[in-house]
This record gives sequence, C-alpha cells and structure tokens, in this order.
Amino acid sequence: MPSLLQRLKERKLFQWSVAYLAGAWLVFQGIEVLAEPWNLSEAIQRGVHVLLVVGFFVVLVLAWYHGEKGRQRASGVELLILAGIFIVAGVAVATFGRGAFRGSATSSVELAEMSIAALPFENRSGQQEDQYFTDGVHDEILTRLTKISSLSVRGRTSVMQYRDTPKNLREIGQELNARYILEGGVQRAGGTVRINLQLIDAQSDAHLWAETYDRQLTIENLLAVQSEVALQVAEALNAALTEEETQSLAAIPTDNMEAYDAYLRGLEFMERSYDERDMRIAVDMFEEATRLDPNFALAYAKLSEMQGRIYWFAFDRSQDRIDRARLAAQRSLDLDPELPEAHEAMGYYYYWGLLDYDRALQYLQAAFARQPGRPRLHAGLGFVARRRGDFEEALAYLEKAAELDPRDPLLQYEVAMSYQLLRKYPEAKRRFDRALELAPDMIVAYAMKAWNYVVGEGATQEARSVLEEASNMGLETVDHPVAGYFEVILDLWEGQYESALARLSAGSSEAFSHQIYYVPKSLLASGIYAARNEMLPALEQLTAAVALLEGEIQKAPDDSRLYGTLGIAYAAMGRTEEAVAAGQKGVDLLPVGREAWRGPWRVGDMARILVMTGQHDAAIDRIEFLLSRPGAMSVPLLRLDSVWDPLRDNPRFQALMEKYAPS
Repeated sequence: MPSLLQRLKERKLFQWSVAYLAGAWLVFQGIEVLAEPWNLSEAIQRGVHVLLVVGFFVVLVLAWYHGEKGRQRASGVELLILAGIFIVAGVAVATFGRGAFRGSATSSVELAEMSIAALPFENRSGQQEDQYFTDGVHDEILTRLTKISSLSVRGRTSVMQYRDTPKNLREIGQELNARYILEGGVQRAGGTVRINLQLIDAQSDAHLWAETYDRQLTIENLLAVQSEVALQVAEALNAALTEEETQSLAAIPTDNMEAYDAYLRGLEFMERSYDERDMRIAVDMFEEATRLDPNFALAYAKLSEMQGRIYWFAFDRSQDRIDRARLAAQRSLDLDPELPEAHEAMGYYYYWGLLDYDRALQYLQAAFARQPGRPRLHAGLGFVARRRGDFEEALAYLEKAAELDPRDPLLQYEVAMSYQLLRKYPEAKRRFDRALELAPDMIVAYAMKAWNYVVGEGATQEARSVLEEASNMGLETVDHPVAGYFEVILDLWEGQYESALARLSAGSSEAFSHQIYYVPKSLLASGIYAARNEMLPALEQLTAAVALLEGEIQKAPDDSRLYGTLGIAYAAMGRTEEAVAAGQKGVDLLPVGREAWRGPWRVGDMARILVMTGQHDAAIDRIEFLLSRPGAMSVPLLRLDSVWDPLRDNPRFQALMEKYAPS
C-alpha cells in the first residue's frame, strides 16, 4: 500500500484531479448561467454534465501514464485499477449518457416538432358583439387539432392569456413550451366570412403555412374551413393522421347556421366562468341550439355537461337537474356514438351525479381514445382516478394536463393537491407557488399552501404568513370555506382565543361549508369557550351547533359531512351512543371504498368521536388506517391538534407517530 501511494504521488494524480475538478466546476457554473439566455435545453445540460464526469476518468488515466515523464510502466495491480476506472466510466455513459442524449433528441426534435399553440384569433369585424363568433371559430379549430393524436396542442386556458399580448412569438413559444404558433383573424360581414391564418415556427420565426379563406357565410362553408385548417396544419407539420381522425375532422355537427350560432354563444358563457349566471345562460343557449336542430349531438353533449355542472356546484341539487344531464348525454350518444364530447358528458353525469367513478372512468376513457389531445380529458381522468384511490395514476394524468395547458392555474393547483395527498409536501409547495404565480388572487391556493406547511411540517407560523399574504392582496378570507376555517383553526391551536372569536363573529355565514366538511361556526365557538373554561356559553354554542346540523340533515339526509360533524358535537355533549351512531352513519354514506378522497375524512371524524368518548384503541385503529394510505392525516397534524392529547402516552399511538414521522 505505501508503494501504491508513492506511485500516485509520483504521477501527480492528486494534482491532476484537483485541477480538473476546479475546471469542471467552472464549466458547471457557466452552463447554469448561460442556460436561459442561450435557450439550452435540460437534455443538453445533462449531456454536458455526463461528458464532464466521463472526462474525469479520462484525466485519471492520462495522469497515471503521464504524471511523471518516463514512468509509464504499470504493475498488475495498477492495470486492475485502470480497468476498474474504464468500467466505471462505461457504466456512467450507459446509465446517464444514453438517457441524457436520448432526452435531448426527444426534447429538441420529437416534442418540439409536434407541439403547437393556437393563439386567440383577432376579431376583425369591427363589432365587439362578434367576439363570441371569433372565439367560437378559434375554439372549434383548437378542438379539431386536439383530435390529431400526433400533435401536442396547448390548452385553451393557456393560449387565451395571449390575447392582445405585446410578447413576441419566441417568448410565447418558450412560455407555452410550443414549437409552432397558429395565429390569425376572423372577419364577419353581412353574408360572408374571411379567416386569415398563418403557421409560424416560434424558434426561427419562419412562416410555414398561410391561407386566407373567403367564403359565403353558410354552415357548410364555415365547418369545412375549420376542418380544412386542421388538415392543412397537420400537413404542414408532417403530422400523421389515422383514418378515424381524418373522418372525425371532416364531421359536420349541424347543418343549421342559427343553431350553430346559438351553440357558439353557449360556448362563450360556458368558458367564461363558474358563476351560476354564466352557467344558466350557457344552458339556455345550448337548449336553443338543440331546439333549432334536434339532431345537434354536440350541442346536446355541452348541454348535458352544463346541467351536470350546475348540479355539482350545488346551484341546483334537484333530481330534475341531474336527470336533464343524463337525458341530454344519452341523446347525444344516440345521435353520434363516436362523438368524444358525448362520451365525456356521460362520464361527467356518472361522476357528478351518481359518484359512480367506475362508470365515469369507462366513458371518459372512451372520450380520451377519440380525442387524446385535450387537457381537460387528461384532467377528468385524473380527477376520477383520484376519487377511486389511484393517486399515482391521477398525478400522472394531471401532470400531463398541466403540460398541455401550462398556464392554467387550476391545473397547477390540482397537481399540487395530488402531491399533498401523497405526502410529497415539497413538490406540492412548488406547484402551489406556480398556481399563485399564474393567479395571485386564487384564495384556495393560499389556503392549501398554508395547510401544506401544517400537515408537512407542523409549521403554524409559516402557514399564518401565507394566509396573511392573501389578506395583503386584498382577498376576503373571513367567510371563505377553506382560508377562513384555517385561520380560526390556527388561532385555536396557538391559544389565540380572542382572535378566533373575532373571526367567527366577523362573517355572515353560519358554517364553513366545503365539499369535504361542514363545520358550524357555533361548534368552533363552543370549543373556544370550553378551552377558556367558560362552560355556560360553551354549552349555548354547542346546542346551537347541534340544532343547525340536525336541521341541515332534514334538508339533506344523505350528506355524510353533516353526520360526522354532528357526531363530534354529540360527543362534546357526552351523548356517546348517539355520537358513535352519527359518526358511523357518515362513514357508511361515503365509505373509503366508494370515495377515496372524501371518504377518509369521515373516518377521521370517527376517530375524533372515539377519542372524545374514551374509546382509545378504536380511535388508534382509525388513525393507523389513515396514516397508511394517501390523505390529509399526518404526524405533524396529530402533534398540533389537542383532541389527540389523551393518546399521547399510549404506546400504540407513540409507535405510529414514530413509524409515520416525516423523514
């Protein structure tokens, strides 16, 4: 061994290694600095890194033979060492280099060549009231492009942000990760329409294709132009089309211009917002379209979706409303069994109306097979997978949706939520930050980012700082079902009882109502008074909470949220049997096997009821179940909430806290 060390010194191996590492470090830094201004892809950067690693082994070999002139003969041991160096270098190239350079080819050629963003078309009619028509033509062309499986089409939410933008096409392409840009304008005048379009390479600014369509404004001409545009774009990009895709692009959804005009107006309100007024106007427009053309399958599909959306957002939870969604979806399927939107509508009927996620998945997959490029279908499959408990699959679908629609803050938010449920809290934080970068007024993103600090680290001060950011933005949080609730909970955990009571009295709502929970403010106030040992007002508030919950159950007897919270209130009153029965009713109405996202919250309610009624082992059984699967329960959360204090000295509870503690 001493002789080997001596040989290493003679050949100046250490000096060569240090010199090379110093130079490599400078190259690493240079690549990091120049990556953005030179537009270097991640694959190219990885390739340079691999070459630097391999170069280190080459330098070792050169140093061995030429470190000191005249000492080039190697012993048997030295030859074995050299062979080992070459083997390690070969493994490095095989493992990292192949992936890096293959990634380079995919990123710079395959993905870039087939990615396209259709920017909002300019309304050149000179009439603001024609904007819906221009946007409708844009939407329909965008929809047709998403039917071409060999294209990667950027989603509507992202591209619509570039209306009247001062940014150049290279900037837009980089922000959307799209190689090609389709832009143009629509002019409607009297009985004619002119559509000017051009396809541009965003990297080189080269014009690949351009066309002006001057047509008499008939339904046949308008729909034919939309199909022709999609086909010519595909041809310009050498995108392969299947026979089924070609037939789908040529389909004529209606031969009635008035019906189509009503349909376009419906699309305008459908895409405008999730406000009840806009949803109901969209329903009126789609109903008018189907009245004018009873065979308009696409209009029936959109009508079904809007009826279902009104039901899902609780603007009308009547049986008649969801029945209308089913009938419209079925009519659409009867008229055109191959229409992707018809399958999508039926999928959302089963999702929103019946919570039948297996049937919903069946129909959404059928829609996806016929229209694989729509971000919203990727997202829909992700939502259903998450409800079914396939959390990793859900994340993959939602990540793909966010890739196709990269500037949609809701998709970034949903990706963050999936990471949070999987307890990948750092990744969740990054996506919440991205959602807020895109939508700084998104209150729920602030709230769930704050919650991420709580469940991931037990960091209440960081959580409070995030909620203060929302307040500083001028966003109203007092009655917000998530942000407002979290603010009160943070006050409770930190013993700031006056602040919590002030928040509860400041709002106008009786409860924090969310799809996952329903918590009367009087129940929270009761807990505050009890913590201050003010038992009379605590009992008054608790009695009011029970009355409110029992009244709500009369109106919605199948609402699992109400039973879980009622069970907690009964437990606080000492009504043990009624508490356990109510909690179990909540679990039975929404079992985890049926609903993997909301169902565990009812199990959490039950665990809380059991610990409050002294049934500690049964409570720990539920806690163990919740910690063993994706969800909101976490060790930091268990440490914060005083309701679990009776379990602190229990060996089983302590073992769970150690087993599932964040690494």
